[in-house]
Amino acid sequence: MLATTAECLAKYGSFYRMAQAIRRGELRKLAHGIYSDGKRPRDVELLLKKYPSAVITMLSAYYYHGLTDHVPDKIHLAVERDGTKIRDANVVEYFVPKGTGRIGVVNAELHGMALRIFDKERLLIETVRMRTKMSLELYHEVIGSYRKEAGSLYPAKMEDYLDAFPKRNVLFDAIKKEVL
Repeated sequence: MLATTAECLAKYGSFYRMAQAIRRGELRKLAHGIYSDGKRPRDVELLLKKYPSAVITMLSAYYYHGLTDHVPDKIHLAVERDGTKIRDANVVEYFVPKGTGRIGVVNAELHGMALRIFDKERLLIETVRMRTKMSLELYHEVIGSYRKEAGSLYPAKMEDYLDAFPKRNVLFDAIKKEVL
């Protein structure tokens, strides 16, 4: 289990008792303000705990959702513009328009981890939004995967999501043309 300092204080009652738990080996400090009472978590779990406003997106999300078999070298996270800057060499950071950072976010159990990730509909919007910033090969692979799953997507949900985005009509027309 990963916990913040505040969560550990609620459990142990004081910094003194937290320090005792660390000395006994019941609790380990992993990073500033992040603790674990068990085995070492994966990097993605640690980053999501450390940056609670970040969401898994793009290449990492494609992999976790099974849209590609490319294992990403770095963790791809989205944050809202004007949000907390992620200063980690293992992270590729994407900025989403203000007010859209929580749209389409789900807490899912994927690959044995509890992840905060964009659902497939929101991820498709991000794919079309960022298509010029990704390789043509990856774009076609992901769009091909989406075409195979087109029957399980919810176009009405995408339309609701798109209401918060600039260039809504351009994005939805591209999605209809490419996938639906």
